[in-house]
Amino acid sequence: MKTAIETLENLFYEKILLYQDLLECLKRERDCLAKTDIDGLWEIAEQKQSVVSRIESVRGKILSDLSEAAIDHRMDAVSFDLACVYSLIPGMHAERIKTAYLSLVALKGEIRQRSQENKVFIKESLDFLDELIGIITGANKPKPLYDNGRSLTSKCHTNLVLHREV
Repeated sequence: MKTAIETLENLFYEKILLYQDLLECLKRERDCLAKTDIDGLWEIAEQKQSVVSRIESVRGKILSDLSEAAIDHRMDAVSFDLACVYSLIPGMHAERIKTAYLSLVALKGEIRQRSQENKVFIKESLDFLDELIGIITGANKPKPLYDNGRSLTSKCHTNLVLHREV
């Protein structure tokens, strides 16, 4: 059991390193978004995918280690839950892994926040571009409608980016 706990502890620290790599990718992604560096974004996307694959691999190793230690976890790679894994570790061994577990929880929170910030940045940038293109093409100007010689103004706003009537 002791060797299984040592292996589990090593896997937790390996996972910490991978989460730090993922966090670094998200920070570089934000820089590339601000610079509109498309090539850099593609490169970072590949790196993020590689890190995520390695994280999933570590998840499998953790579950395998729990099984070898005869700890019934009832999880697979998809339903993996770090809090559940930590709760399954016997009390005398849990203290040894507590620091790594808390570090992982903090890193996951920071990654979630950074990822959300990047998504908001992308959405705001695309909304700005949509509005800018709409202004340039005149898509947001009211269009005159004719009814028996009278000109009426349409009050609806079109969301089409490049819409023009000829």
